[in-house]
Amino acid sequence: MRQLLLASLLAITSLANANTNDLESIKKKGEILIGVKDSSPPFSQLDPKTRVLRGYDIEFAQGIARRLGVKPTFITLESDDRIPALKQEQVDMVVADLTRTRDREKEIDFSIGYFVTEDKVLAKKGRFKQDSDLASARLGATATSSTAKMLRKNYPQAKLSEFEDKPEIVKALLENKIDGAVADGPVLASFQARLPISVRDQYEVSDFALSVKIIGVGLRKNEKELRAAVDAALVDMEKAGEAAKIFDRWFGSGSAEPMSRIFTISPYRAH
Repeated sequence: MRQLLLASLLAITSLANANTNDLESIKKKGEILIGVKDSSPPFSQLDPKTRVLRGYDIEFAQGIARRLGVKPTFITLESDDRIPALKQEQVDMVVADLTRTRDREKEIDFSIGYFVTEDKVLAKKGRFKQDSDLASARLGATATSSTAKMLRKNYPQAKLSEFEDKPEIVKALLENKIDGAVADGPVLASFQARLPISVRDQYEVSDFALSVKIIGVGLRKNEKELRAAVDAALVDMEKAGEAAKIFDRWFGSGSAEPMSRIFTISPYRAH
């Protein structure tokens, strides 16, 4: 009888858990676990003095959590850990410079886009005048990133080296182990601004772009309620003017590499 009762209780508990979606669980515990990066400025970075995470992604993550009425708890991830951490339920969502691609959409869901960017190249001045110059060049990109996949597909003759994070790519560039570092244009501009003054002017971010990317919040598959809530939060941030202010803080006239905001966040897509 006791074993039967225990089995019944376990079955009821399992059924209750199965019927509880991510949004309900998050609101019940009053906390949302957010996967972020700590070395991808200006999207996200760990301030060396305060040891606090700062950046475009971080402020959007905070804005979403605030609108959900829960506390954000950040969990730092490497690029290749972002999707596994989400699928293994180590985090509730990922706000970490995550580009929406067809392959990734087979594994996870995405919110509407909250940033549009372009892949560019950081290299010695004059090394890359046009994208055809990438053929047979030694290029560095983040491992398992959409950028690395794009380079393998579109520039098969180039020699690609993959690194754990972007600071390692820049280090390899300075040590002449690669000819160019490929990543989001704003990220490369931020790293260029941090190069030693003695060599900073020797490098440039390419004028031409290799691809256009839409960045969204990563979510587990089929969590429709949470996805709708995140989309609504992003749209509200746009309507309230908060999204534009965050952009201006990290990409405006006072940033390392000012750029124009050529998109808006809509219920359908970033455009």
